[in-house]
Amino acid sequence: MLDDAAEFLPPELGASEVVIAINIHPELLLEIPRALVGRGVRALIAPVEDPNWIKLGLQRQVTQACAHIGIETAFPKPFCSLEPSTPAIREFCEEFRVGAPVFELSVAEGKVTAAVVVRGSPCGLTHFVGEKLVGLPADESLPEKAGQFHHTYPCLASMSLDPATGETVMHASLYLIRERVAQALREAGVEVPQTRVGTGAKGD
Repeated sequence: MLDDAAEFLPPELGASEVVIAINIHPELLLEIPRALVGRGVRALIAPVEDPNWIKLGLQRQVTQACAHIGIETAFPKPFCSLEPSTPAIREFCEEFRVGAPVFELSVAEGKVTAAVVVRGSPCGLTHFVGEKLVGLPADESLPEKAGQFHHTYPCLASMSLDPATGETVMHASLYLIRERVAQALREAGVEVPQTRVGTGAKGD
């Protein structure tokens, strides 16, 4: 327990339009909305790379406190699942090209000739996977190969089981990048089946 959570917050907090709070003490996270009153902050993003970082009750409290002072909130689990769903967070995603992966694939003679990451994970995993896709067959095996490349990069998401989904947070990241590669293939004119987003199975 903290006697005064405010004393642990940096004085420069609120100097930007978007605050990103990563794995901080629950009482500090709850104190942030109070510290941001009148500071011009438009959004608070608190990634959840481990299910123990932010419980749902705390998330609701922070969301309500921020909404009361006109600040948007997002709790992406993991960070690479951040969707541009509100105005300030949309601007943040567009400006820094981070959030839920968006690929643009160029295909010629049955192979991927170029992979542009329009939006990707803050850790760099999306760009790593995109580079690996170039030269591979542009068929239904590509999403699975993207998943294999995912496993070779140091993903920041935890392997702790998330009770809310029955999956690990890392698996959520894995399923997401498979899905987005399949989507990019379809947009490039390649017919591929819907990819598995997650069914509770372990060990993928």
